[in-house]
Amino acid sequence: MRSLFLIGFLLVVVLLIEWNNKKLSTDAKRDGNQKFKTCCARQKNADKSCRRRFCDFDALSQDNILLFLNACNFKGNTVADMWDCATSKTDHLQCCKEKNVVKECLPYCTHRSVPRDYFKHLFCLQSFNPIRDCFRGYLEENPNIFGDA
Repeated sequence: MRSLFLIGFLLVVVLLIEWNNKKLSTDAKRDGNQKFKTCCARQKNADKSCRRRFCDFDALSQDNILLFLNACNFKGNTVADMWDCATSKTDHLQCCKEKNVVKECLPYCTHRSVPRDYFKHLFCLQSFNPIRDCFRGYLEENPNIFGDA
């Protein structure tokens, strides 16, 4: 009888621990990069290799943004879809101004489509990381365009 009680008690303890672990994992908040990746994964018409390679704030920088644009620009709406995920279709002008993004590069801070004449704005490469950081900062606190929090 005593051993049966002990087994029952241990079973209850194990179940409580498992329930608590599940609750903690479901309560965990996604960070901005996870929300960006989740958004890109839902962009089914975007090129899969571009999504896999570049849909990551840690993988996009001023050192490789031209590689992304050149590799993915001619693959349907891939760049536009991924841009929507990165920008959250939200205006980031205030953040970009606070990060001293060059005035001529501010169009990249808006939620509008990617400026098509990016070769004309090569000097904006130096401002890409602060722009990217504004996008990421927004997603740290807000859901992505599909509502994933």
